[in-house]
Amino acid sequence: MEQSIESYIKNIVRDAIGQTLGELQLQNNRRIYVIANWKMNQTLAATAEFFQTINSNNDVSVVVCPPANLLYPAHLFIKQAKIPIGLGAQNVHWAEKGAYTGEISTSMLMDVGCDYCLIGHSERRQYAGEDYALVNMKVIQSLKSALTPIICIGETLKQKNAMQTEQVLESQLIGALKDIDSSNFILAYEPVWAIGSGLAATAELAQQTHVYIRSVLKQIVGQKADSISILYGGSANERNSADYSAMPDIDGVLVGGASLNAQSFAGIINAFAKGEQNS
Repeated sequence: MEQSIESYIKNIVRDAIGQTLGELQLQNNRRIYVIANWKMNQTLAATAEFFQTINSNNDVSVVVCPPANLLYPAHLFIKQAKIPIGLGAQNVHWAEKGAYTGEISTSMLMDVGCDYCLIGHSERRQYAGEDYALVNMKVIQSLKSALTPIICIGETLKQKNAMQTEQVLESQLIGALKDIDSSNFILAYEPVWAIGSGLAATAELAQQTHVYIRSVLKQIVGQKADSISILYGGSANERNSADYSAMPDIDGVLVGGASLNAQSFAGIINAFAKGEQNS
């Protein structure tokens, strides 16, 4: 009987260790992303100069999201420069095709070289009135088309001050991921109060929030949540990126204004490359 109990305890300990190691392995295997969102900026000439200047790093997955009119030129510039940089769009429609004037479909984006697409950015929610029911439809269509969605979530300053951050993020995640069992997406936590304000969240606050986001993800997609990259977005720049890169649950950054300058953007890439090498 004593041997049986001893074996039972050993098996429990072995299983617990195995599960912990498996979770750590998944965490260590998460891809690190540095993603540029150019918003409504840049010209054809500036785009050409950017890709002639920018360098990538094999330790970091770099993605650039230009305006729609620059997607195909950017694709050509990337091929010409022979650099491993991914191309992403800033918006996509939920339908495959149809009478939707001014919209763009997943197949059209992939046709011009896109592998990624921003979905649910706070500016789209604010200016275009997008809600998370619409975000969910776009995510579903993107996953069907093998276009990797970069799903944006984040609270406003009013919600932050009312201590509603966790409630808001949980609601946004549940809405965006309704009826989705896949883990082939990227999350970007972009506190609305930090975007373009220069008031970036501290690395410690962002880390704490990312841990909470992953806990909600586990409720939605289970252990696959450990393999999903969660990025920080909100006044991320060359000066603060090293602090973010040191945090275990910050898997990269979504960069706005600081991504328009190739030298500044390269500094952010290098910060995360060094962080990855030191992890």
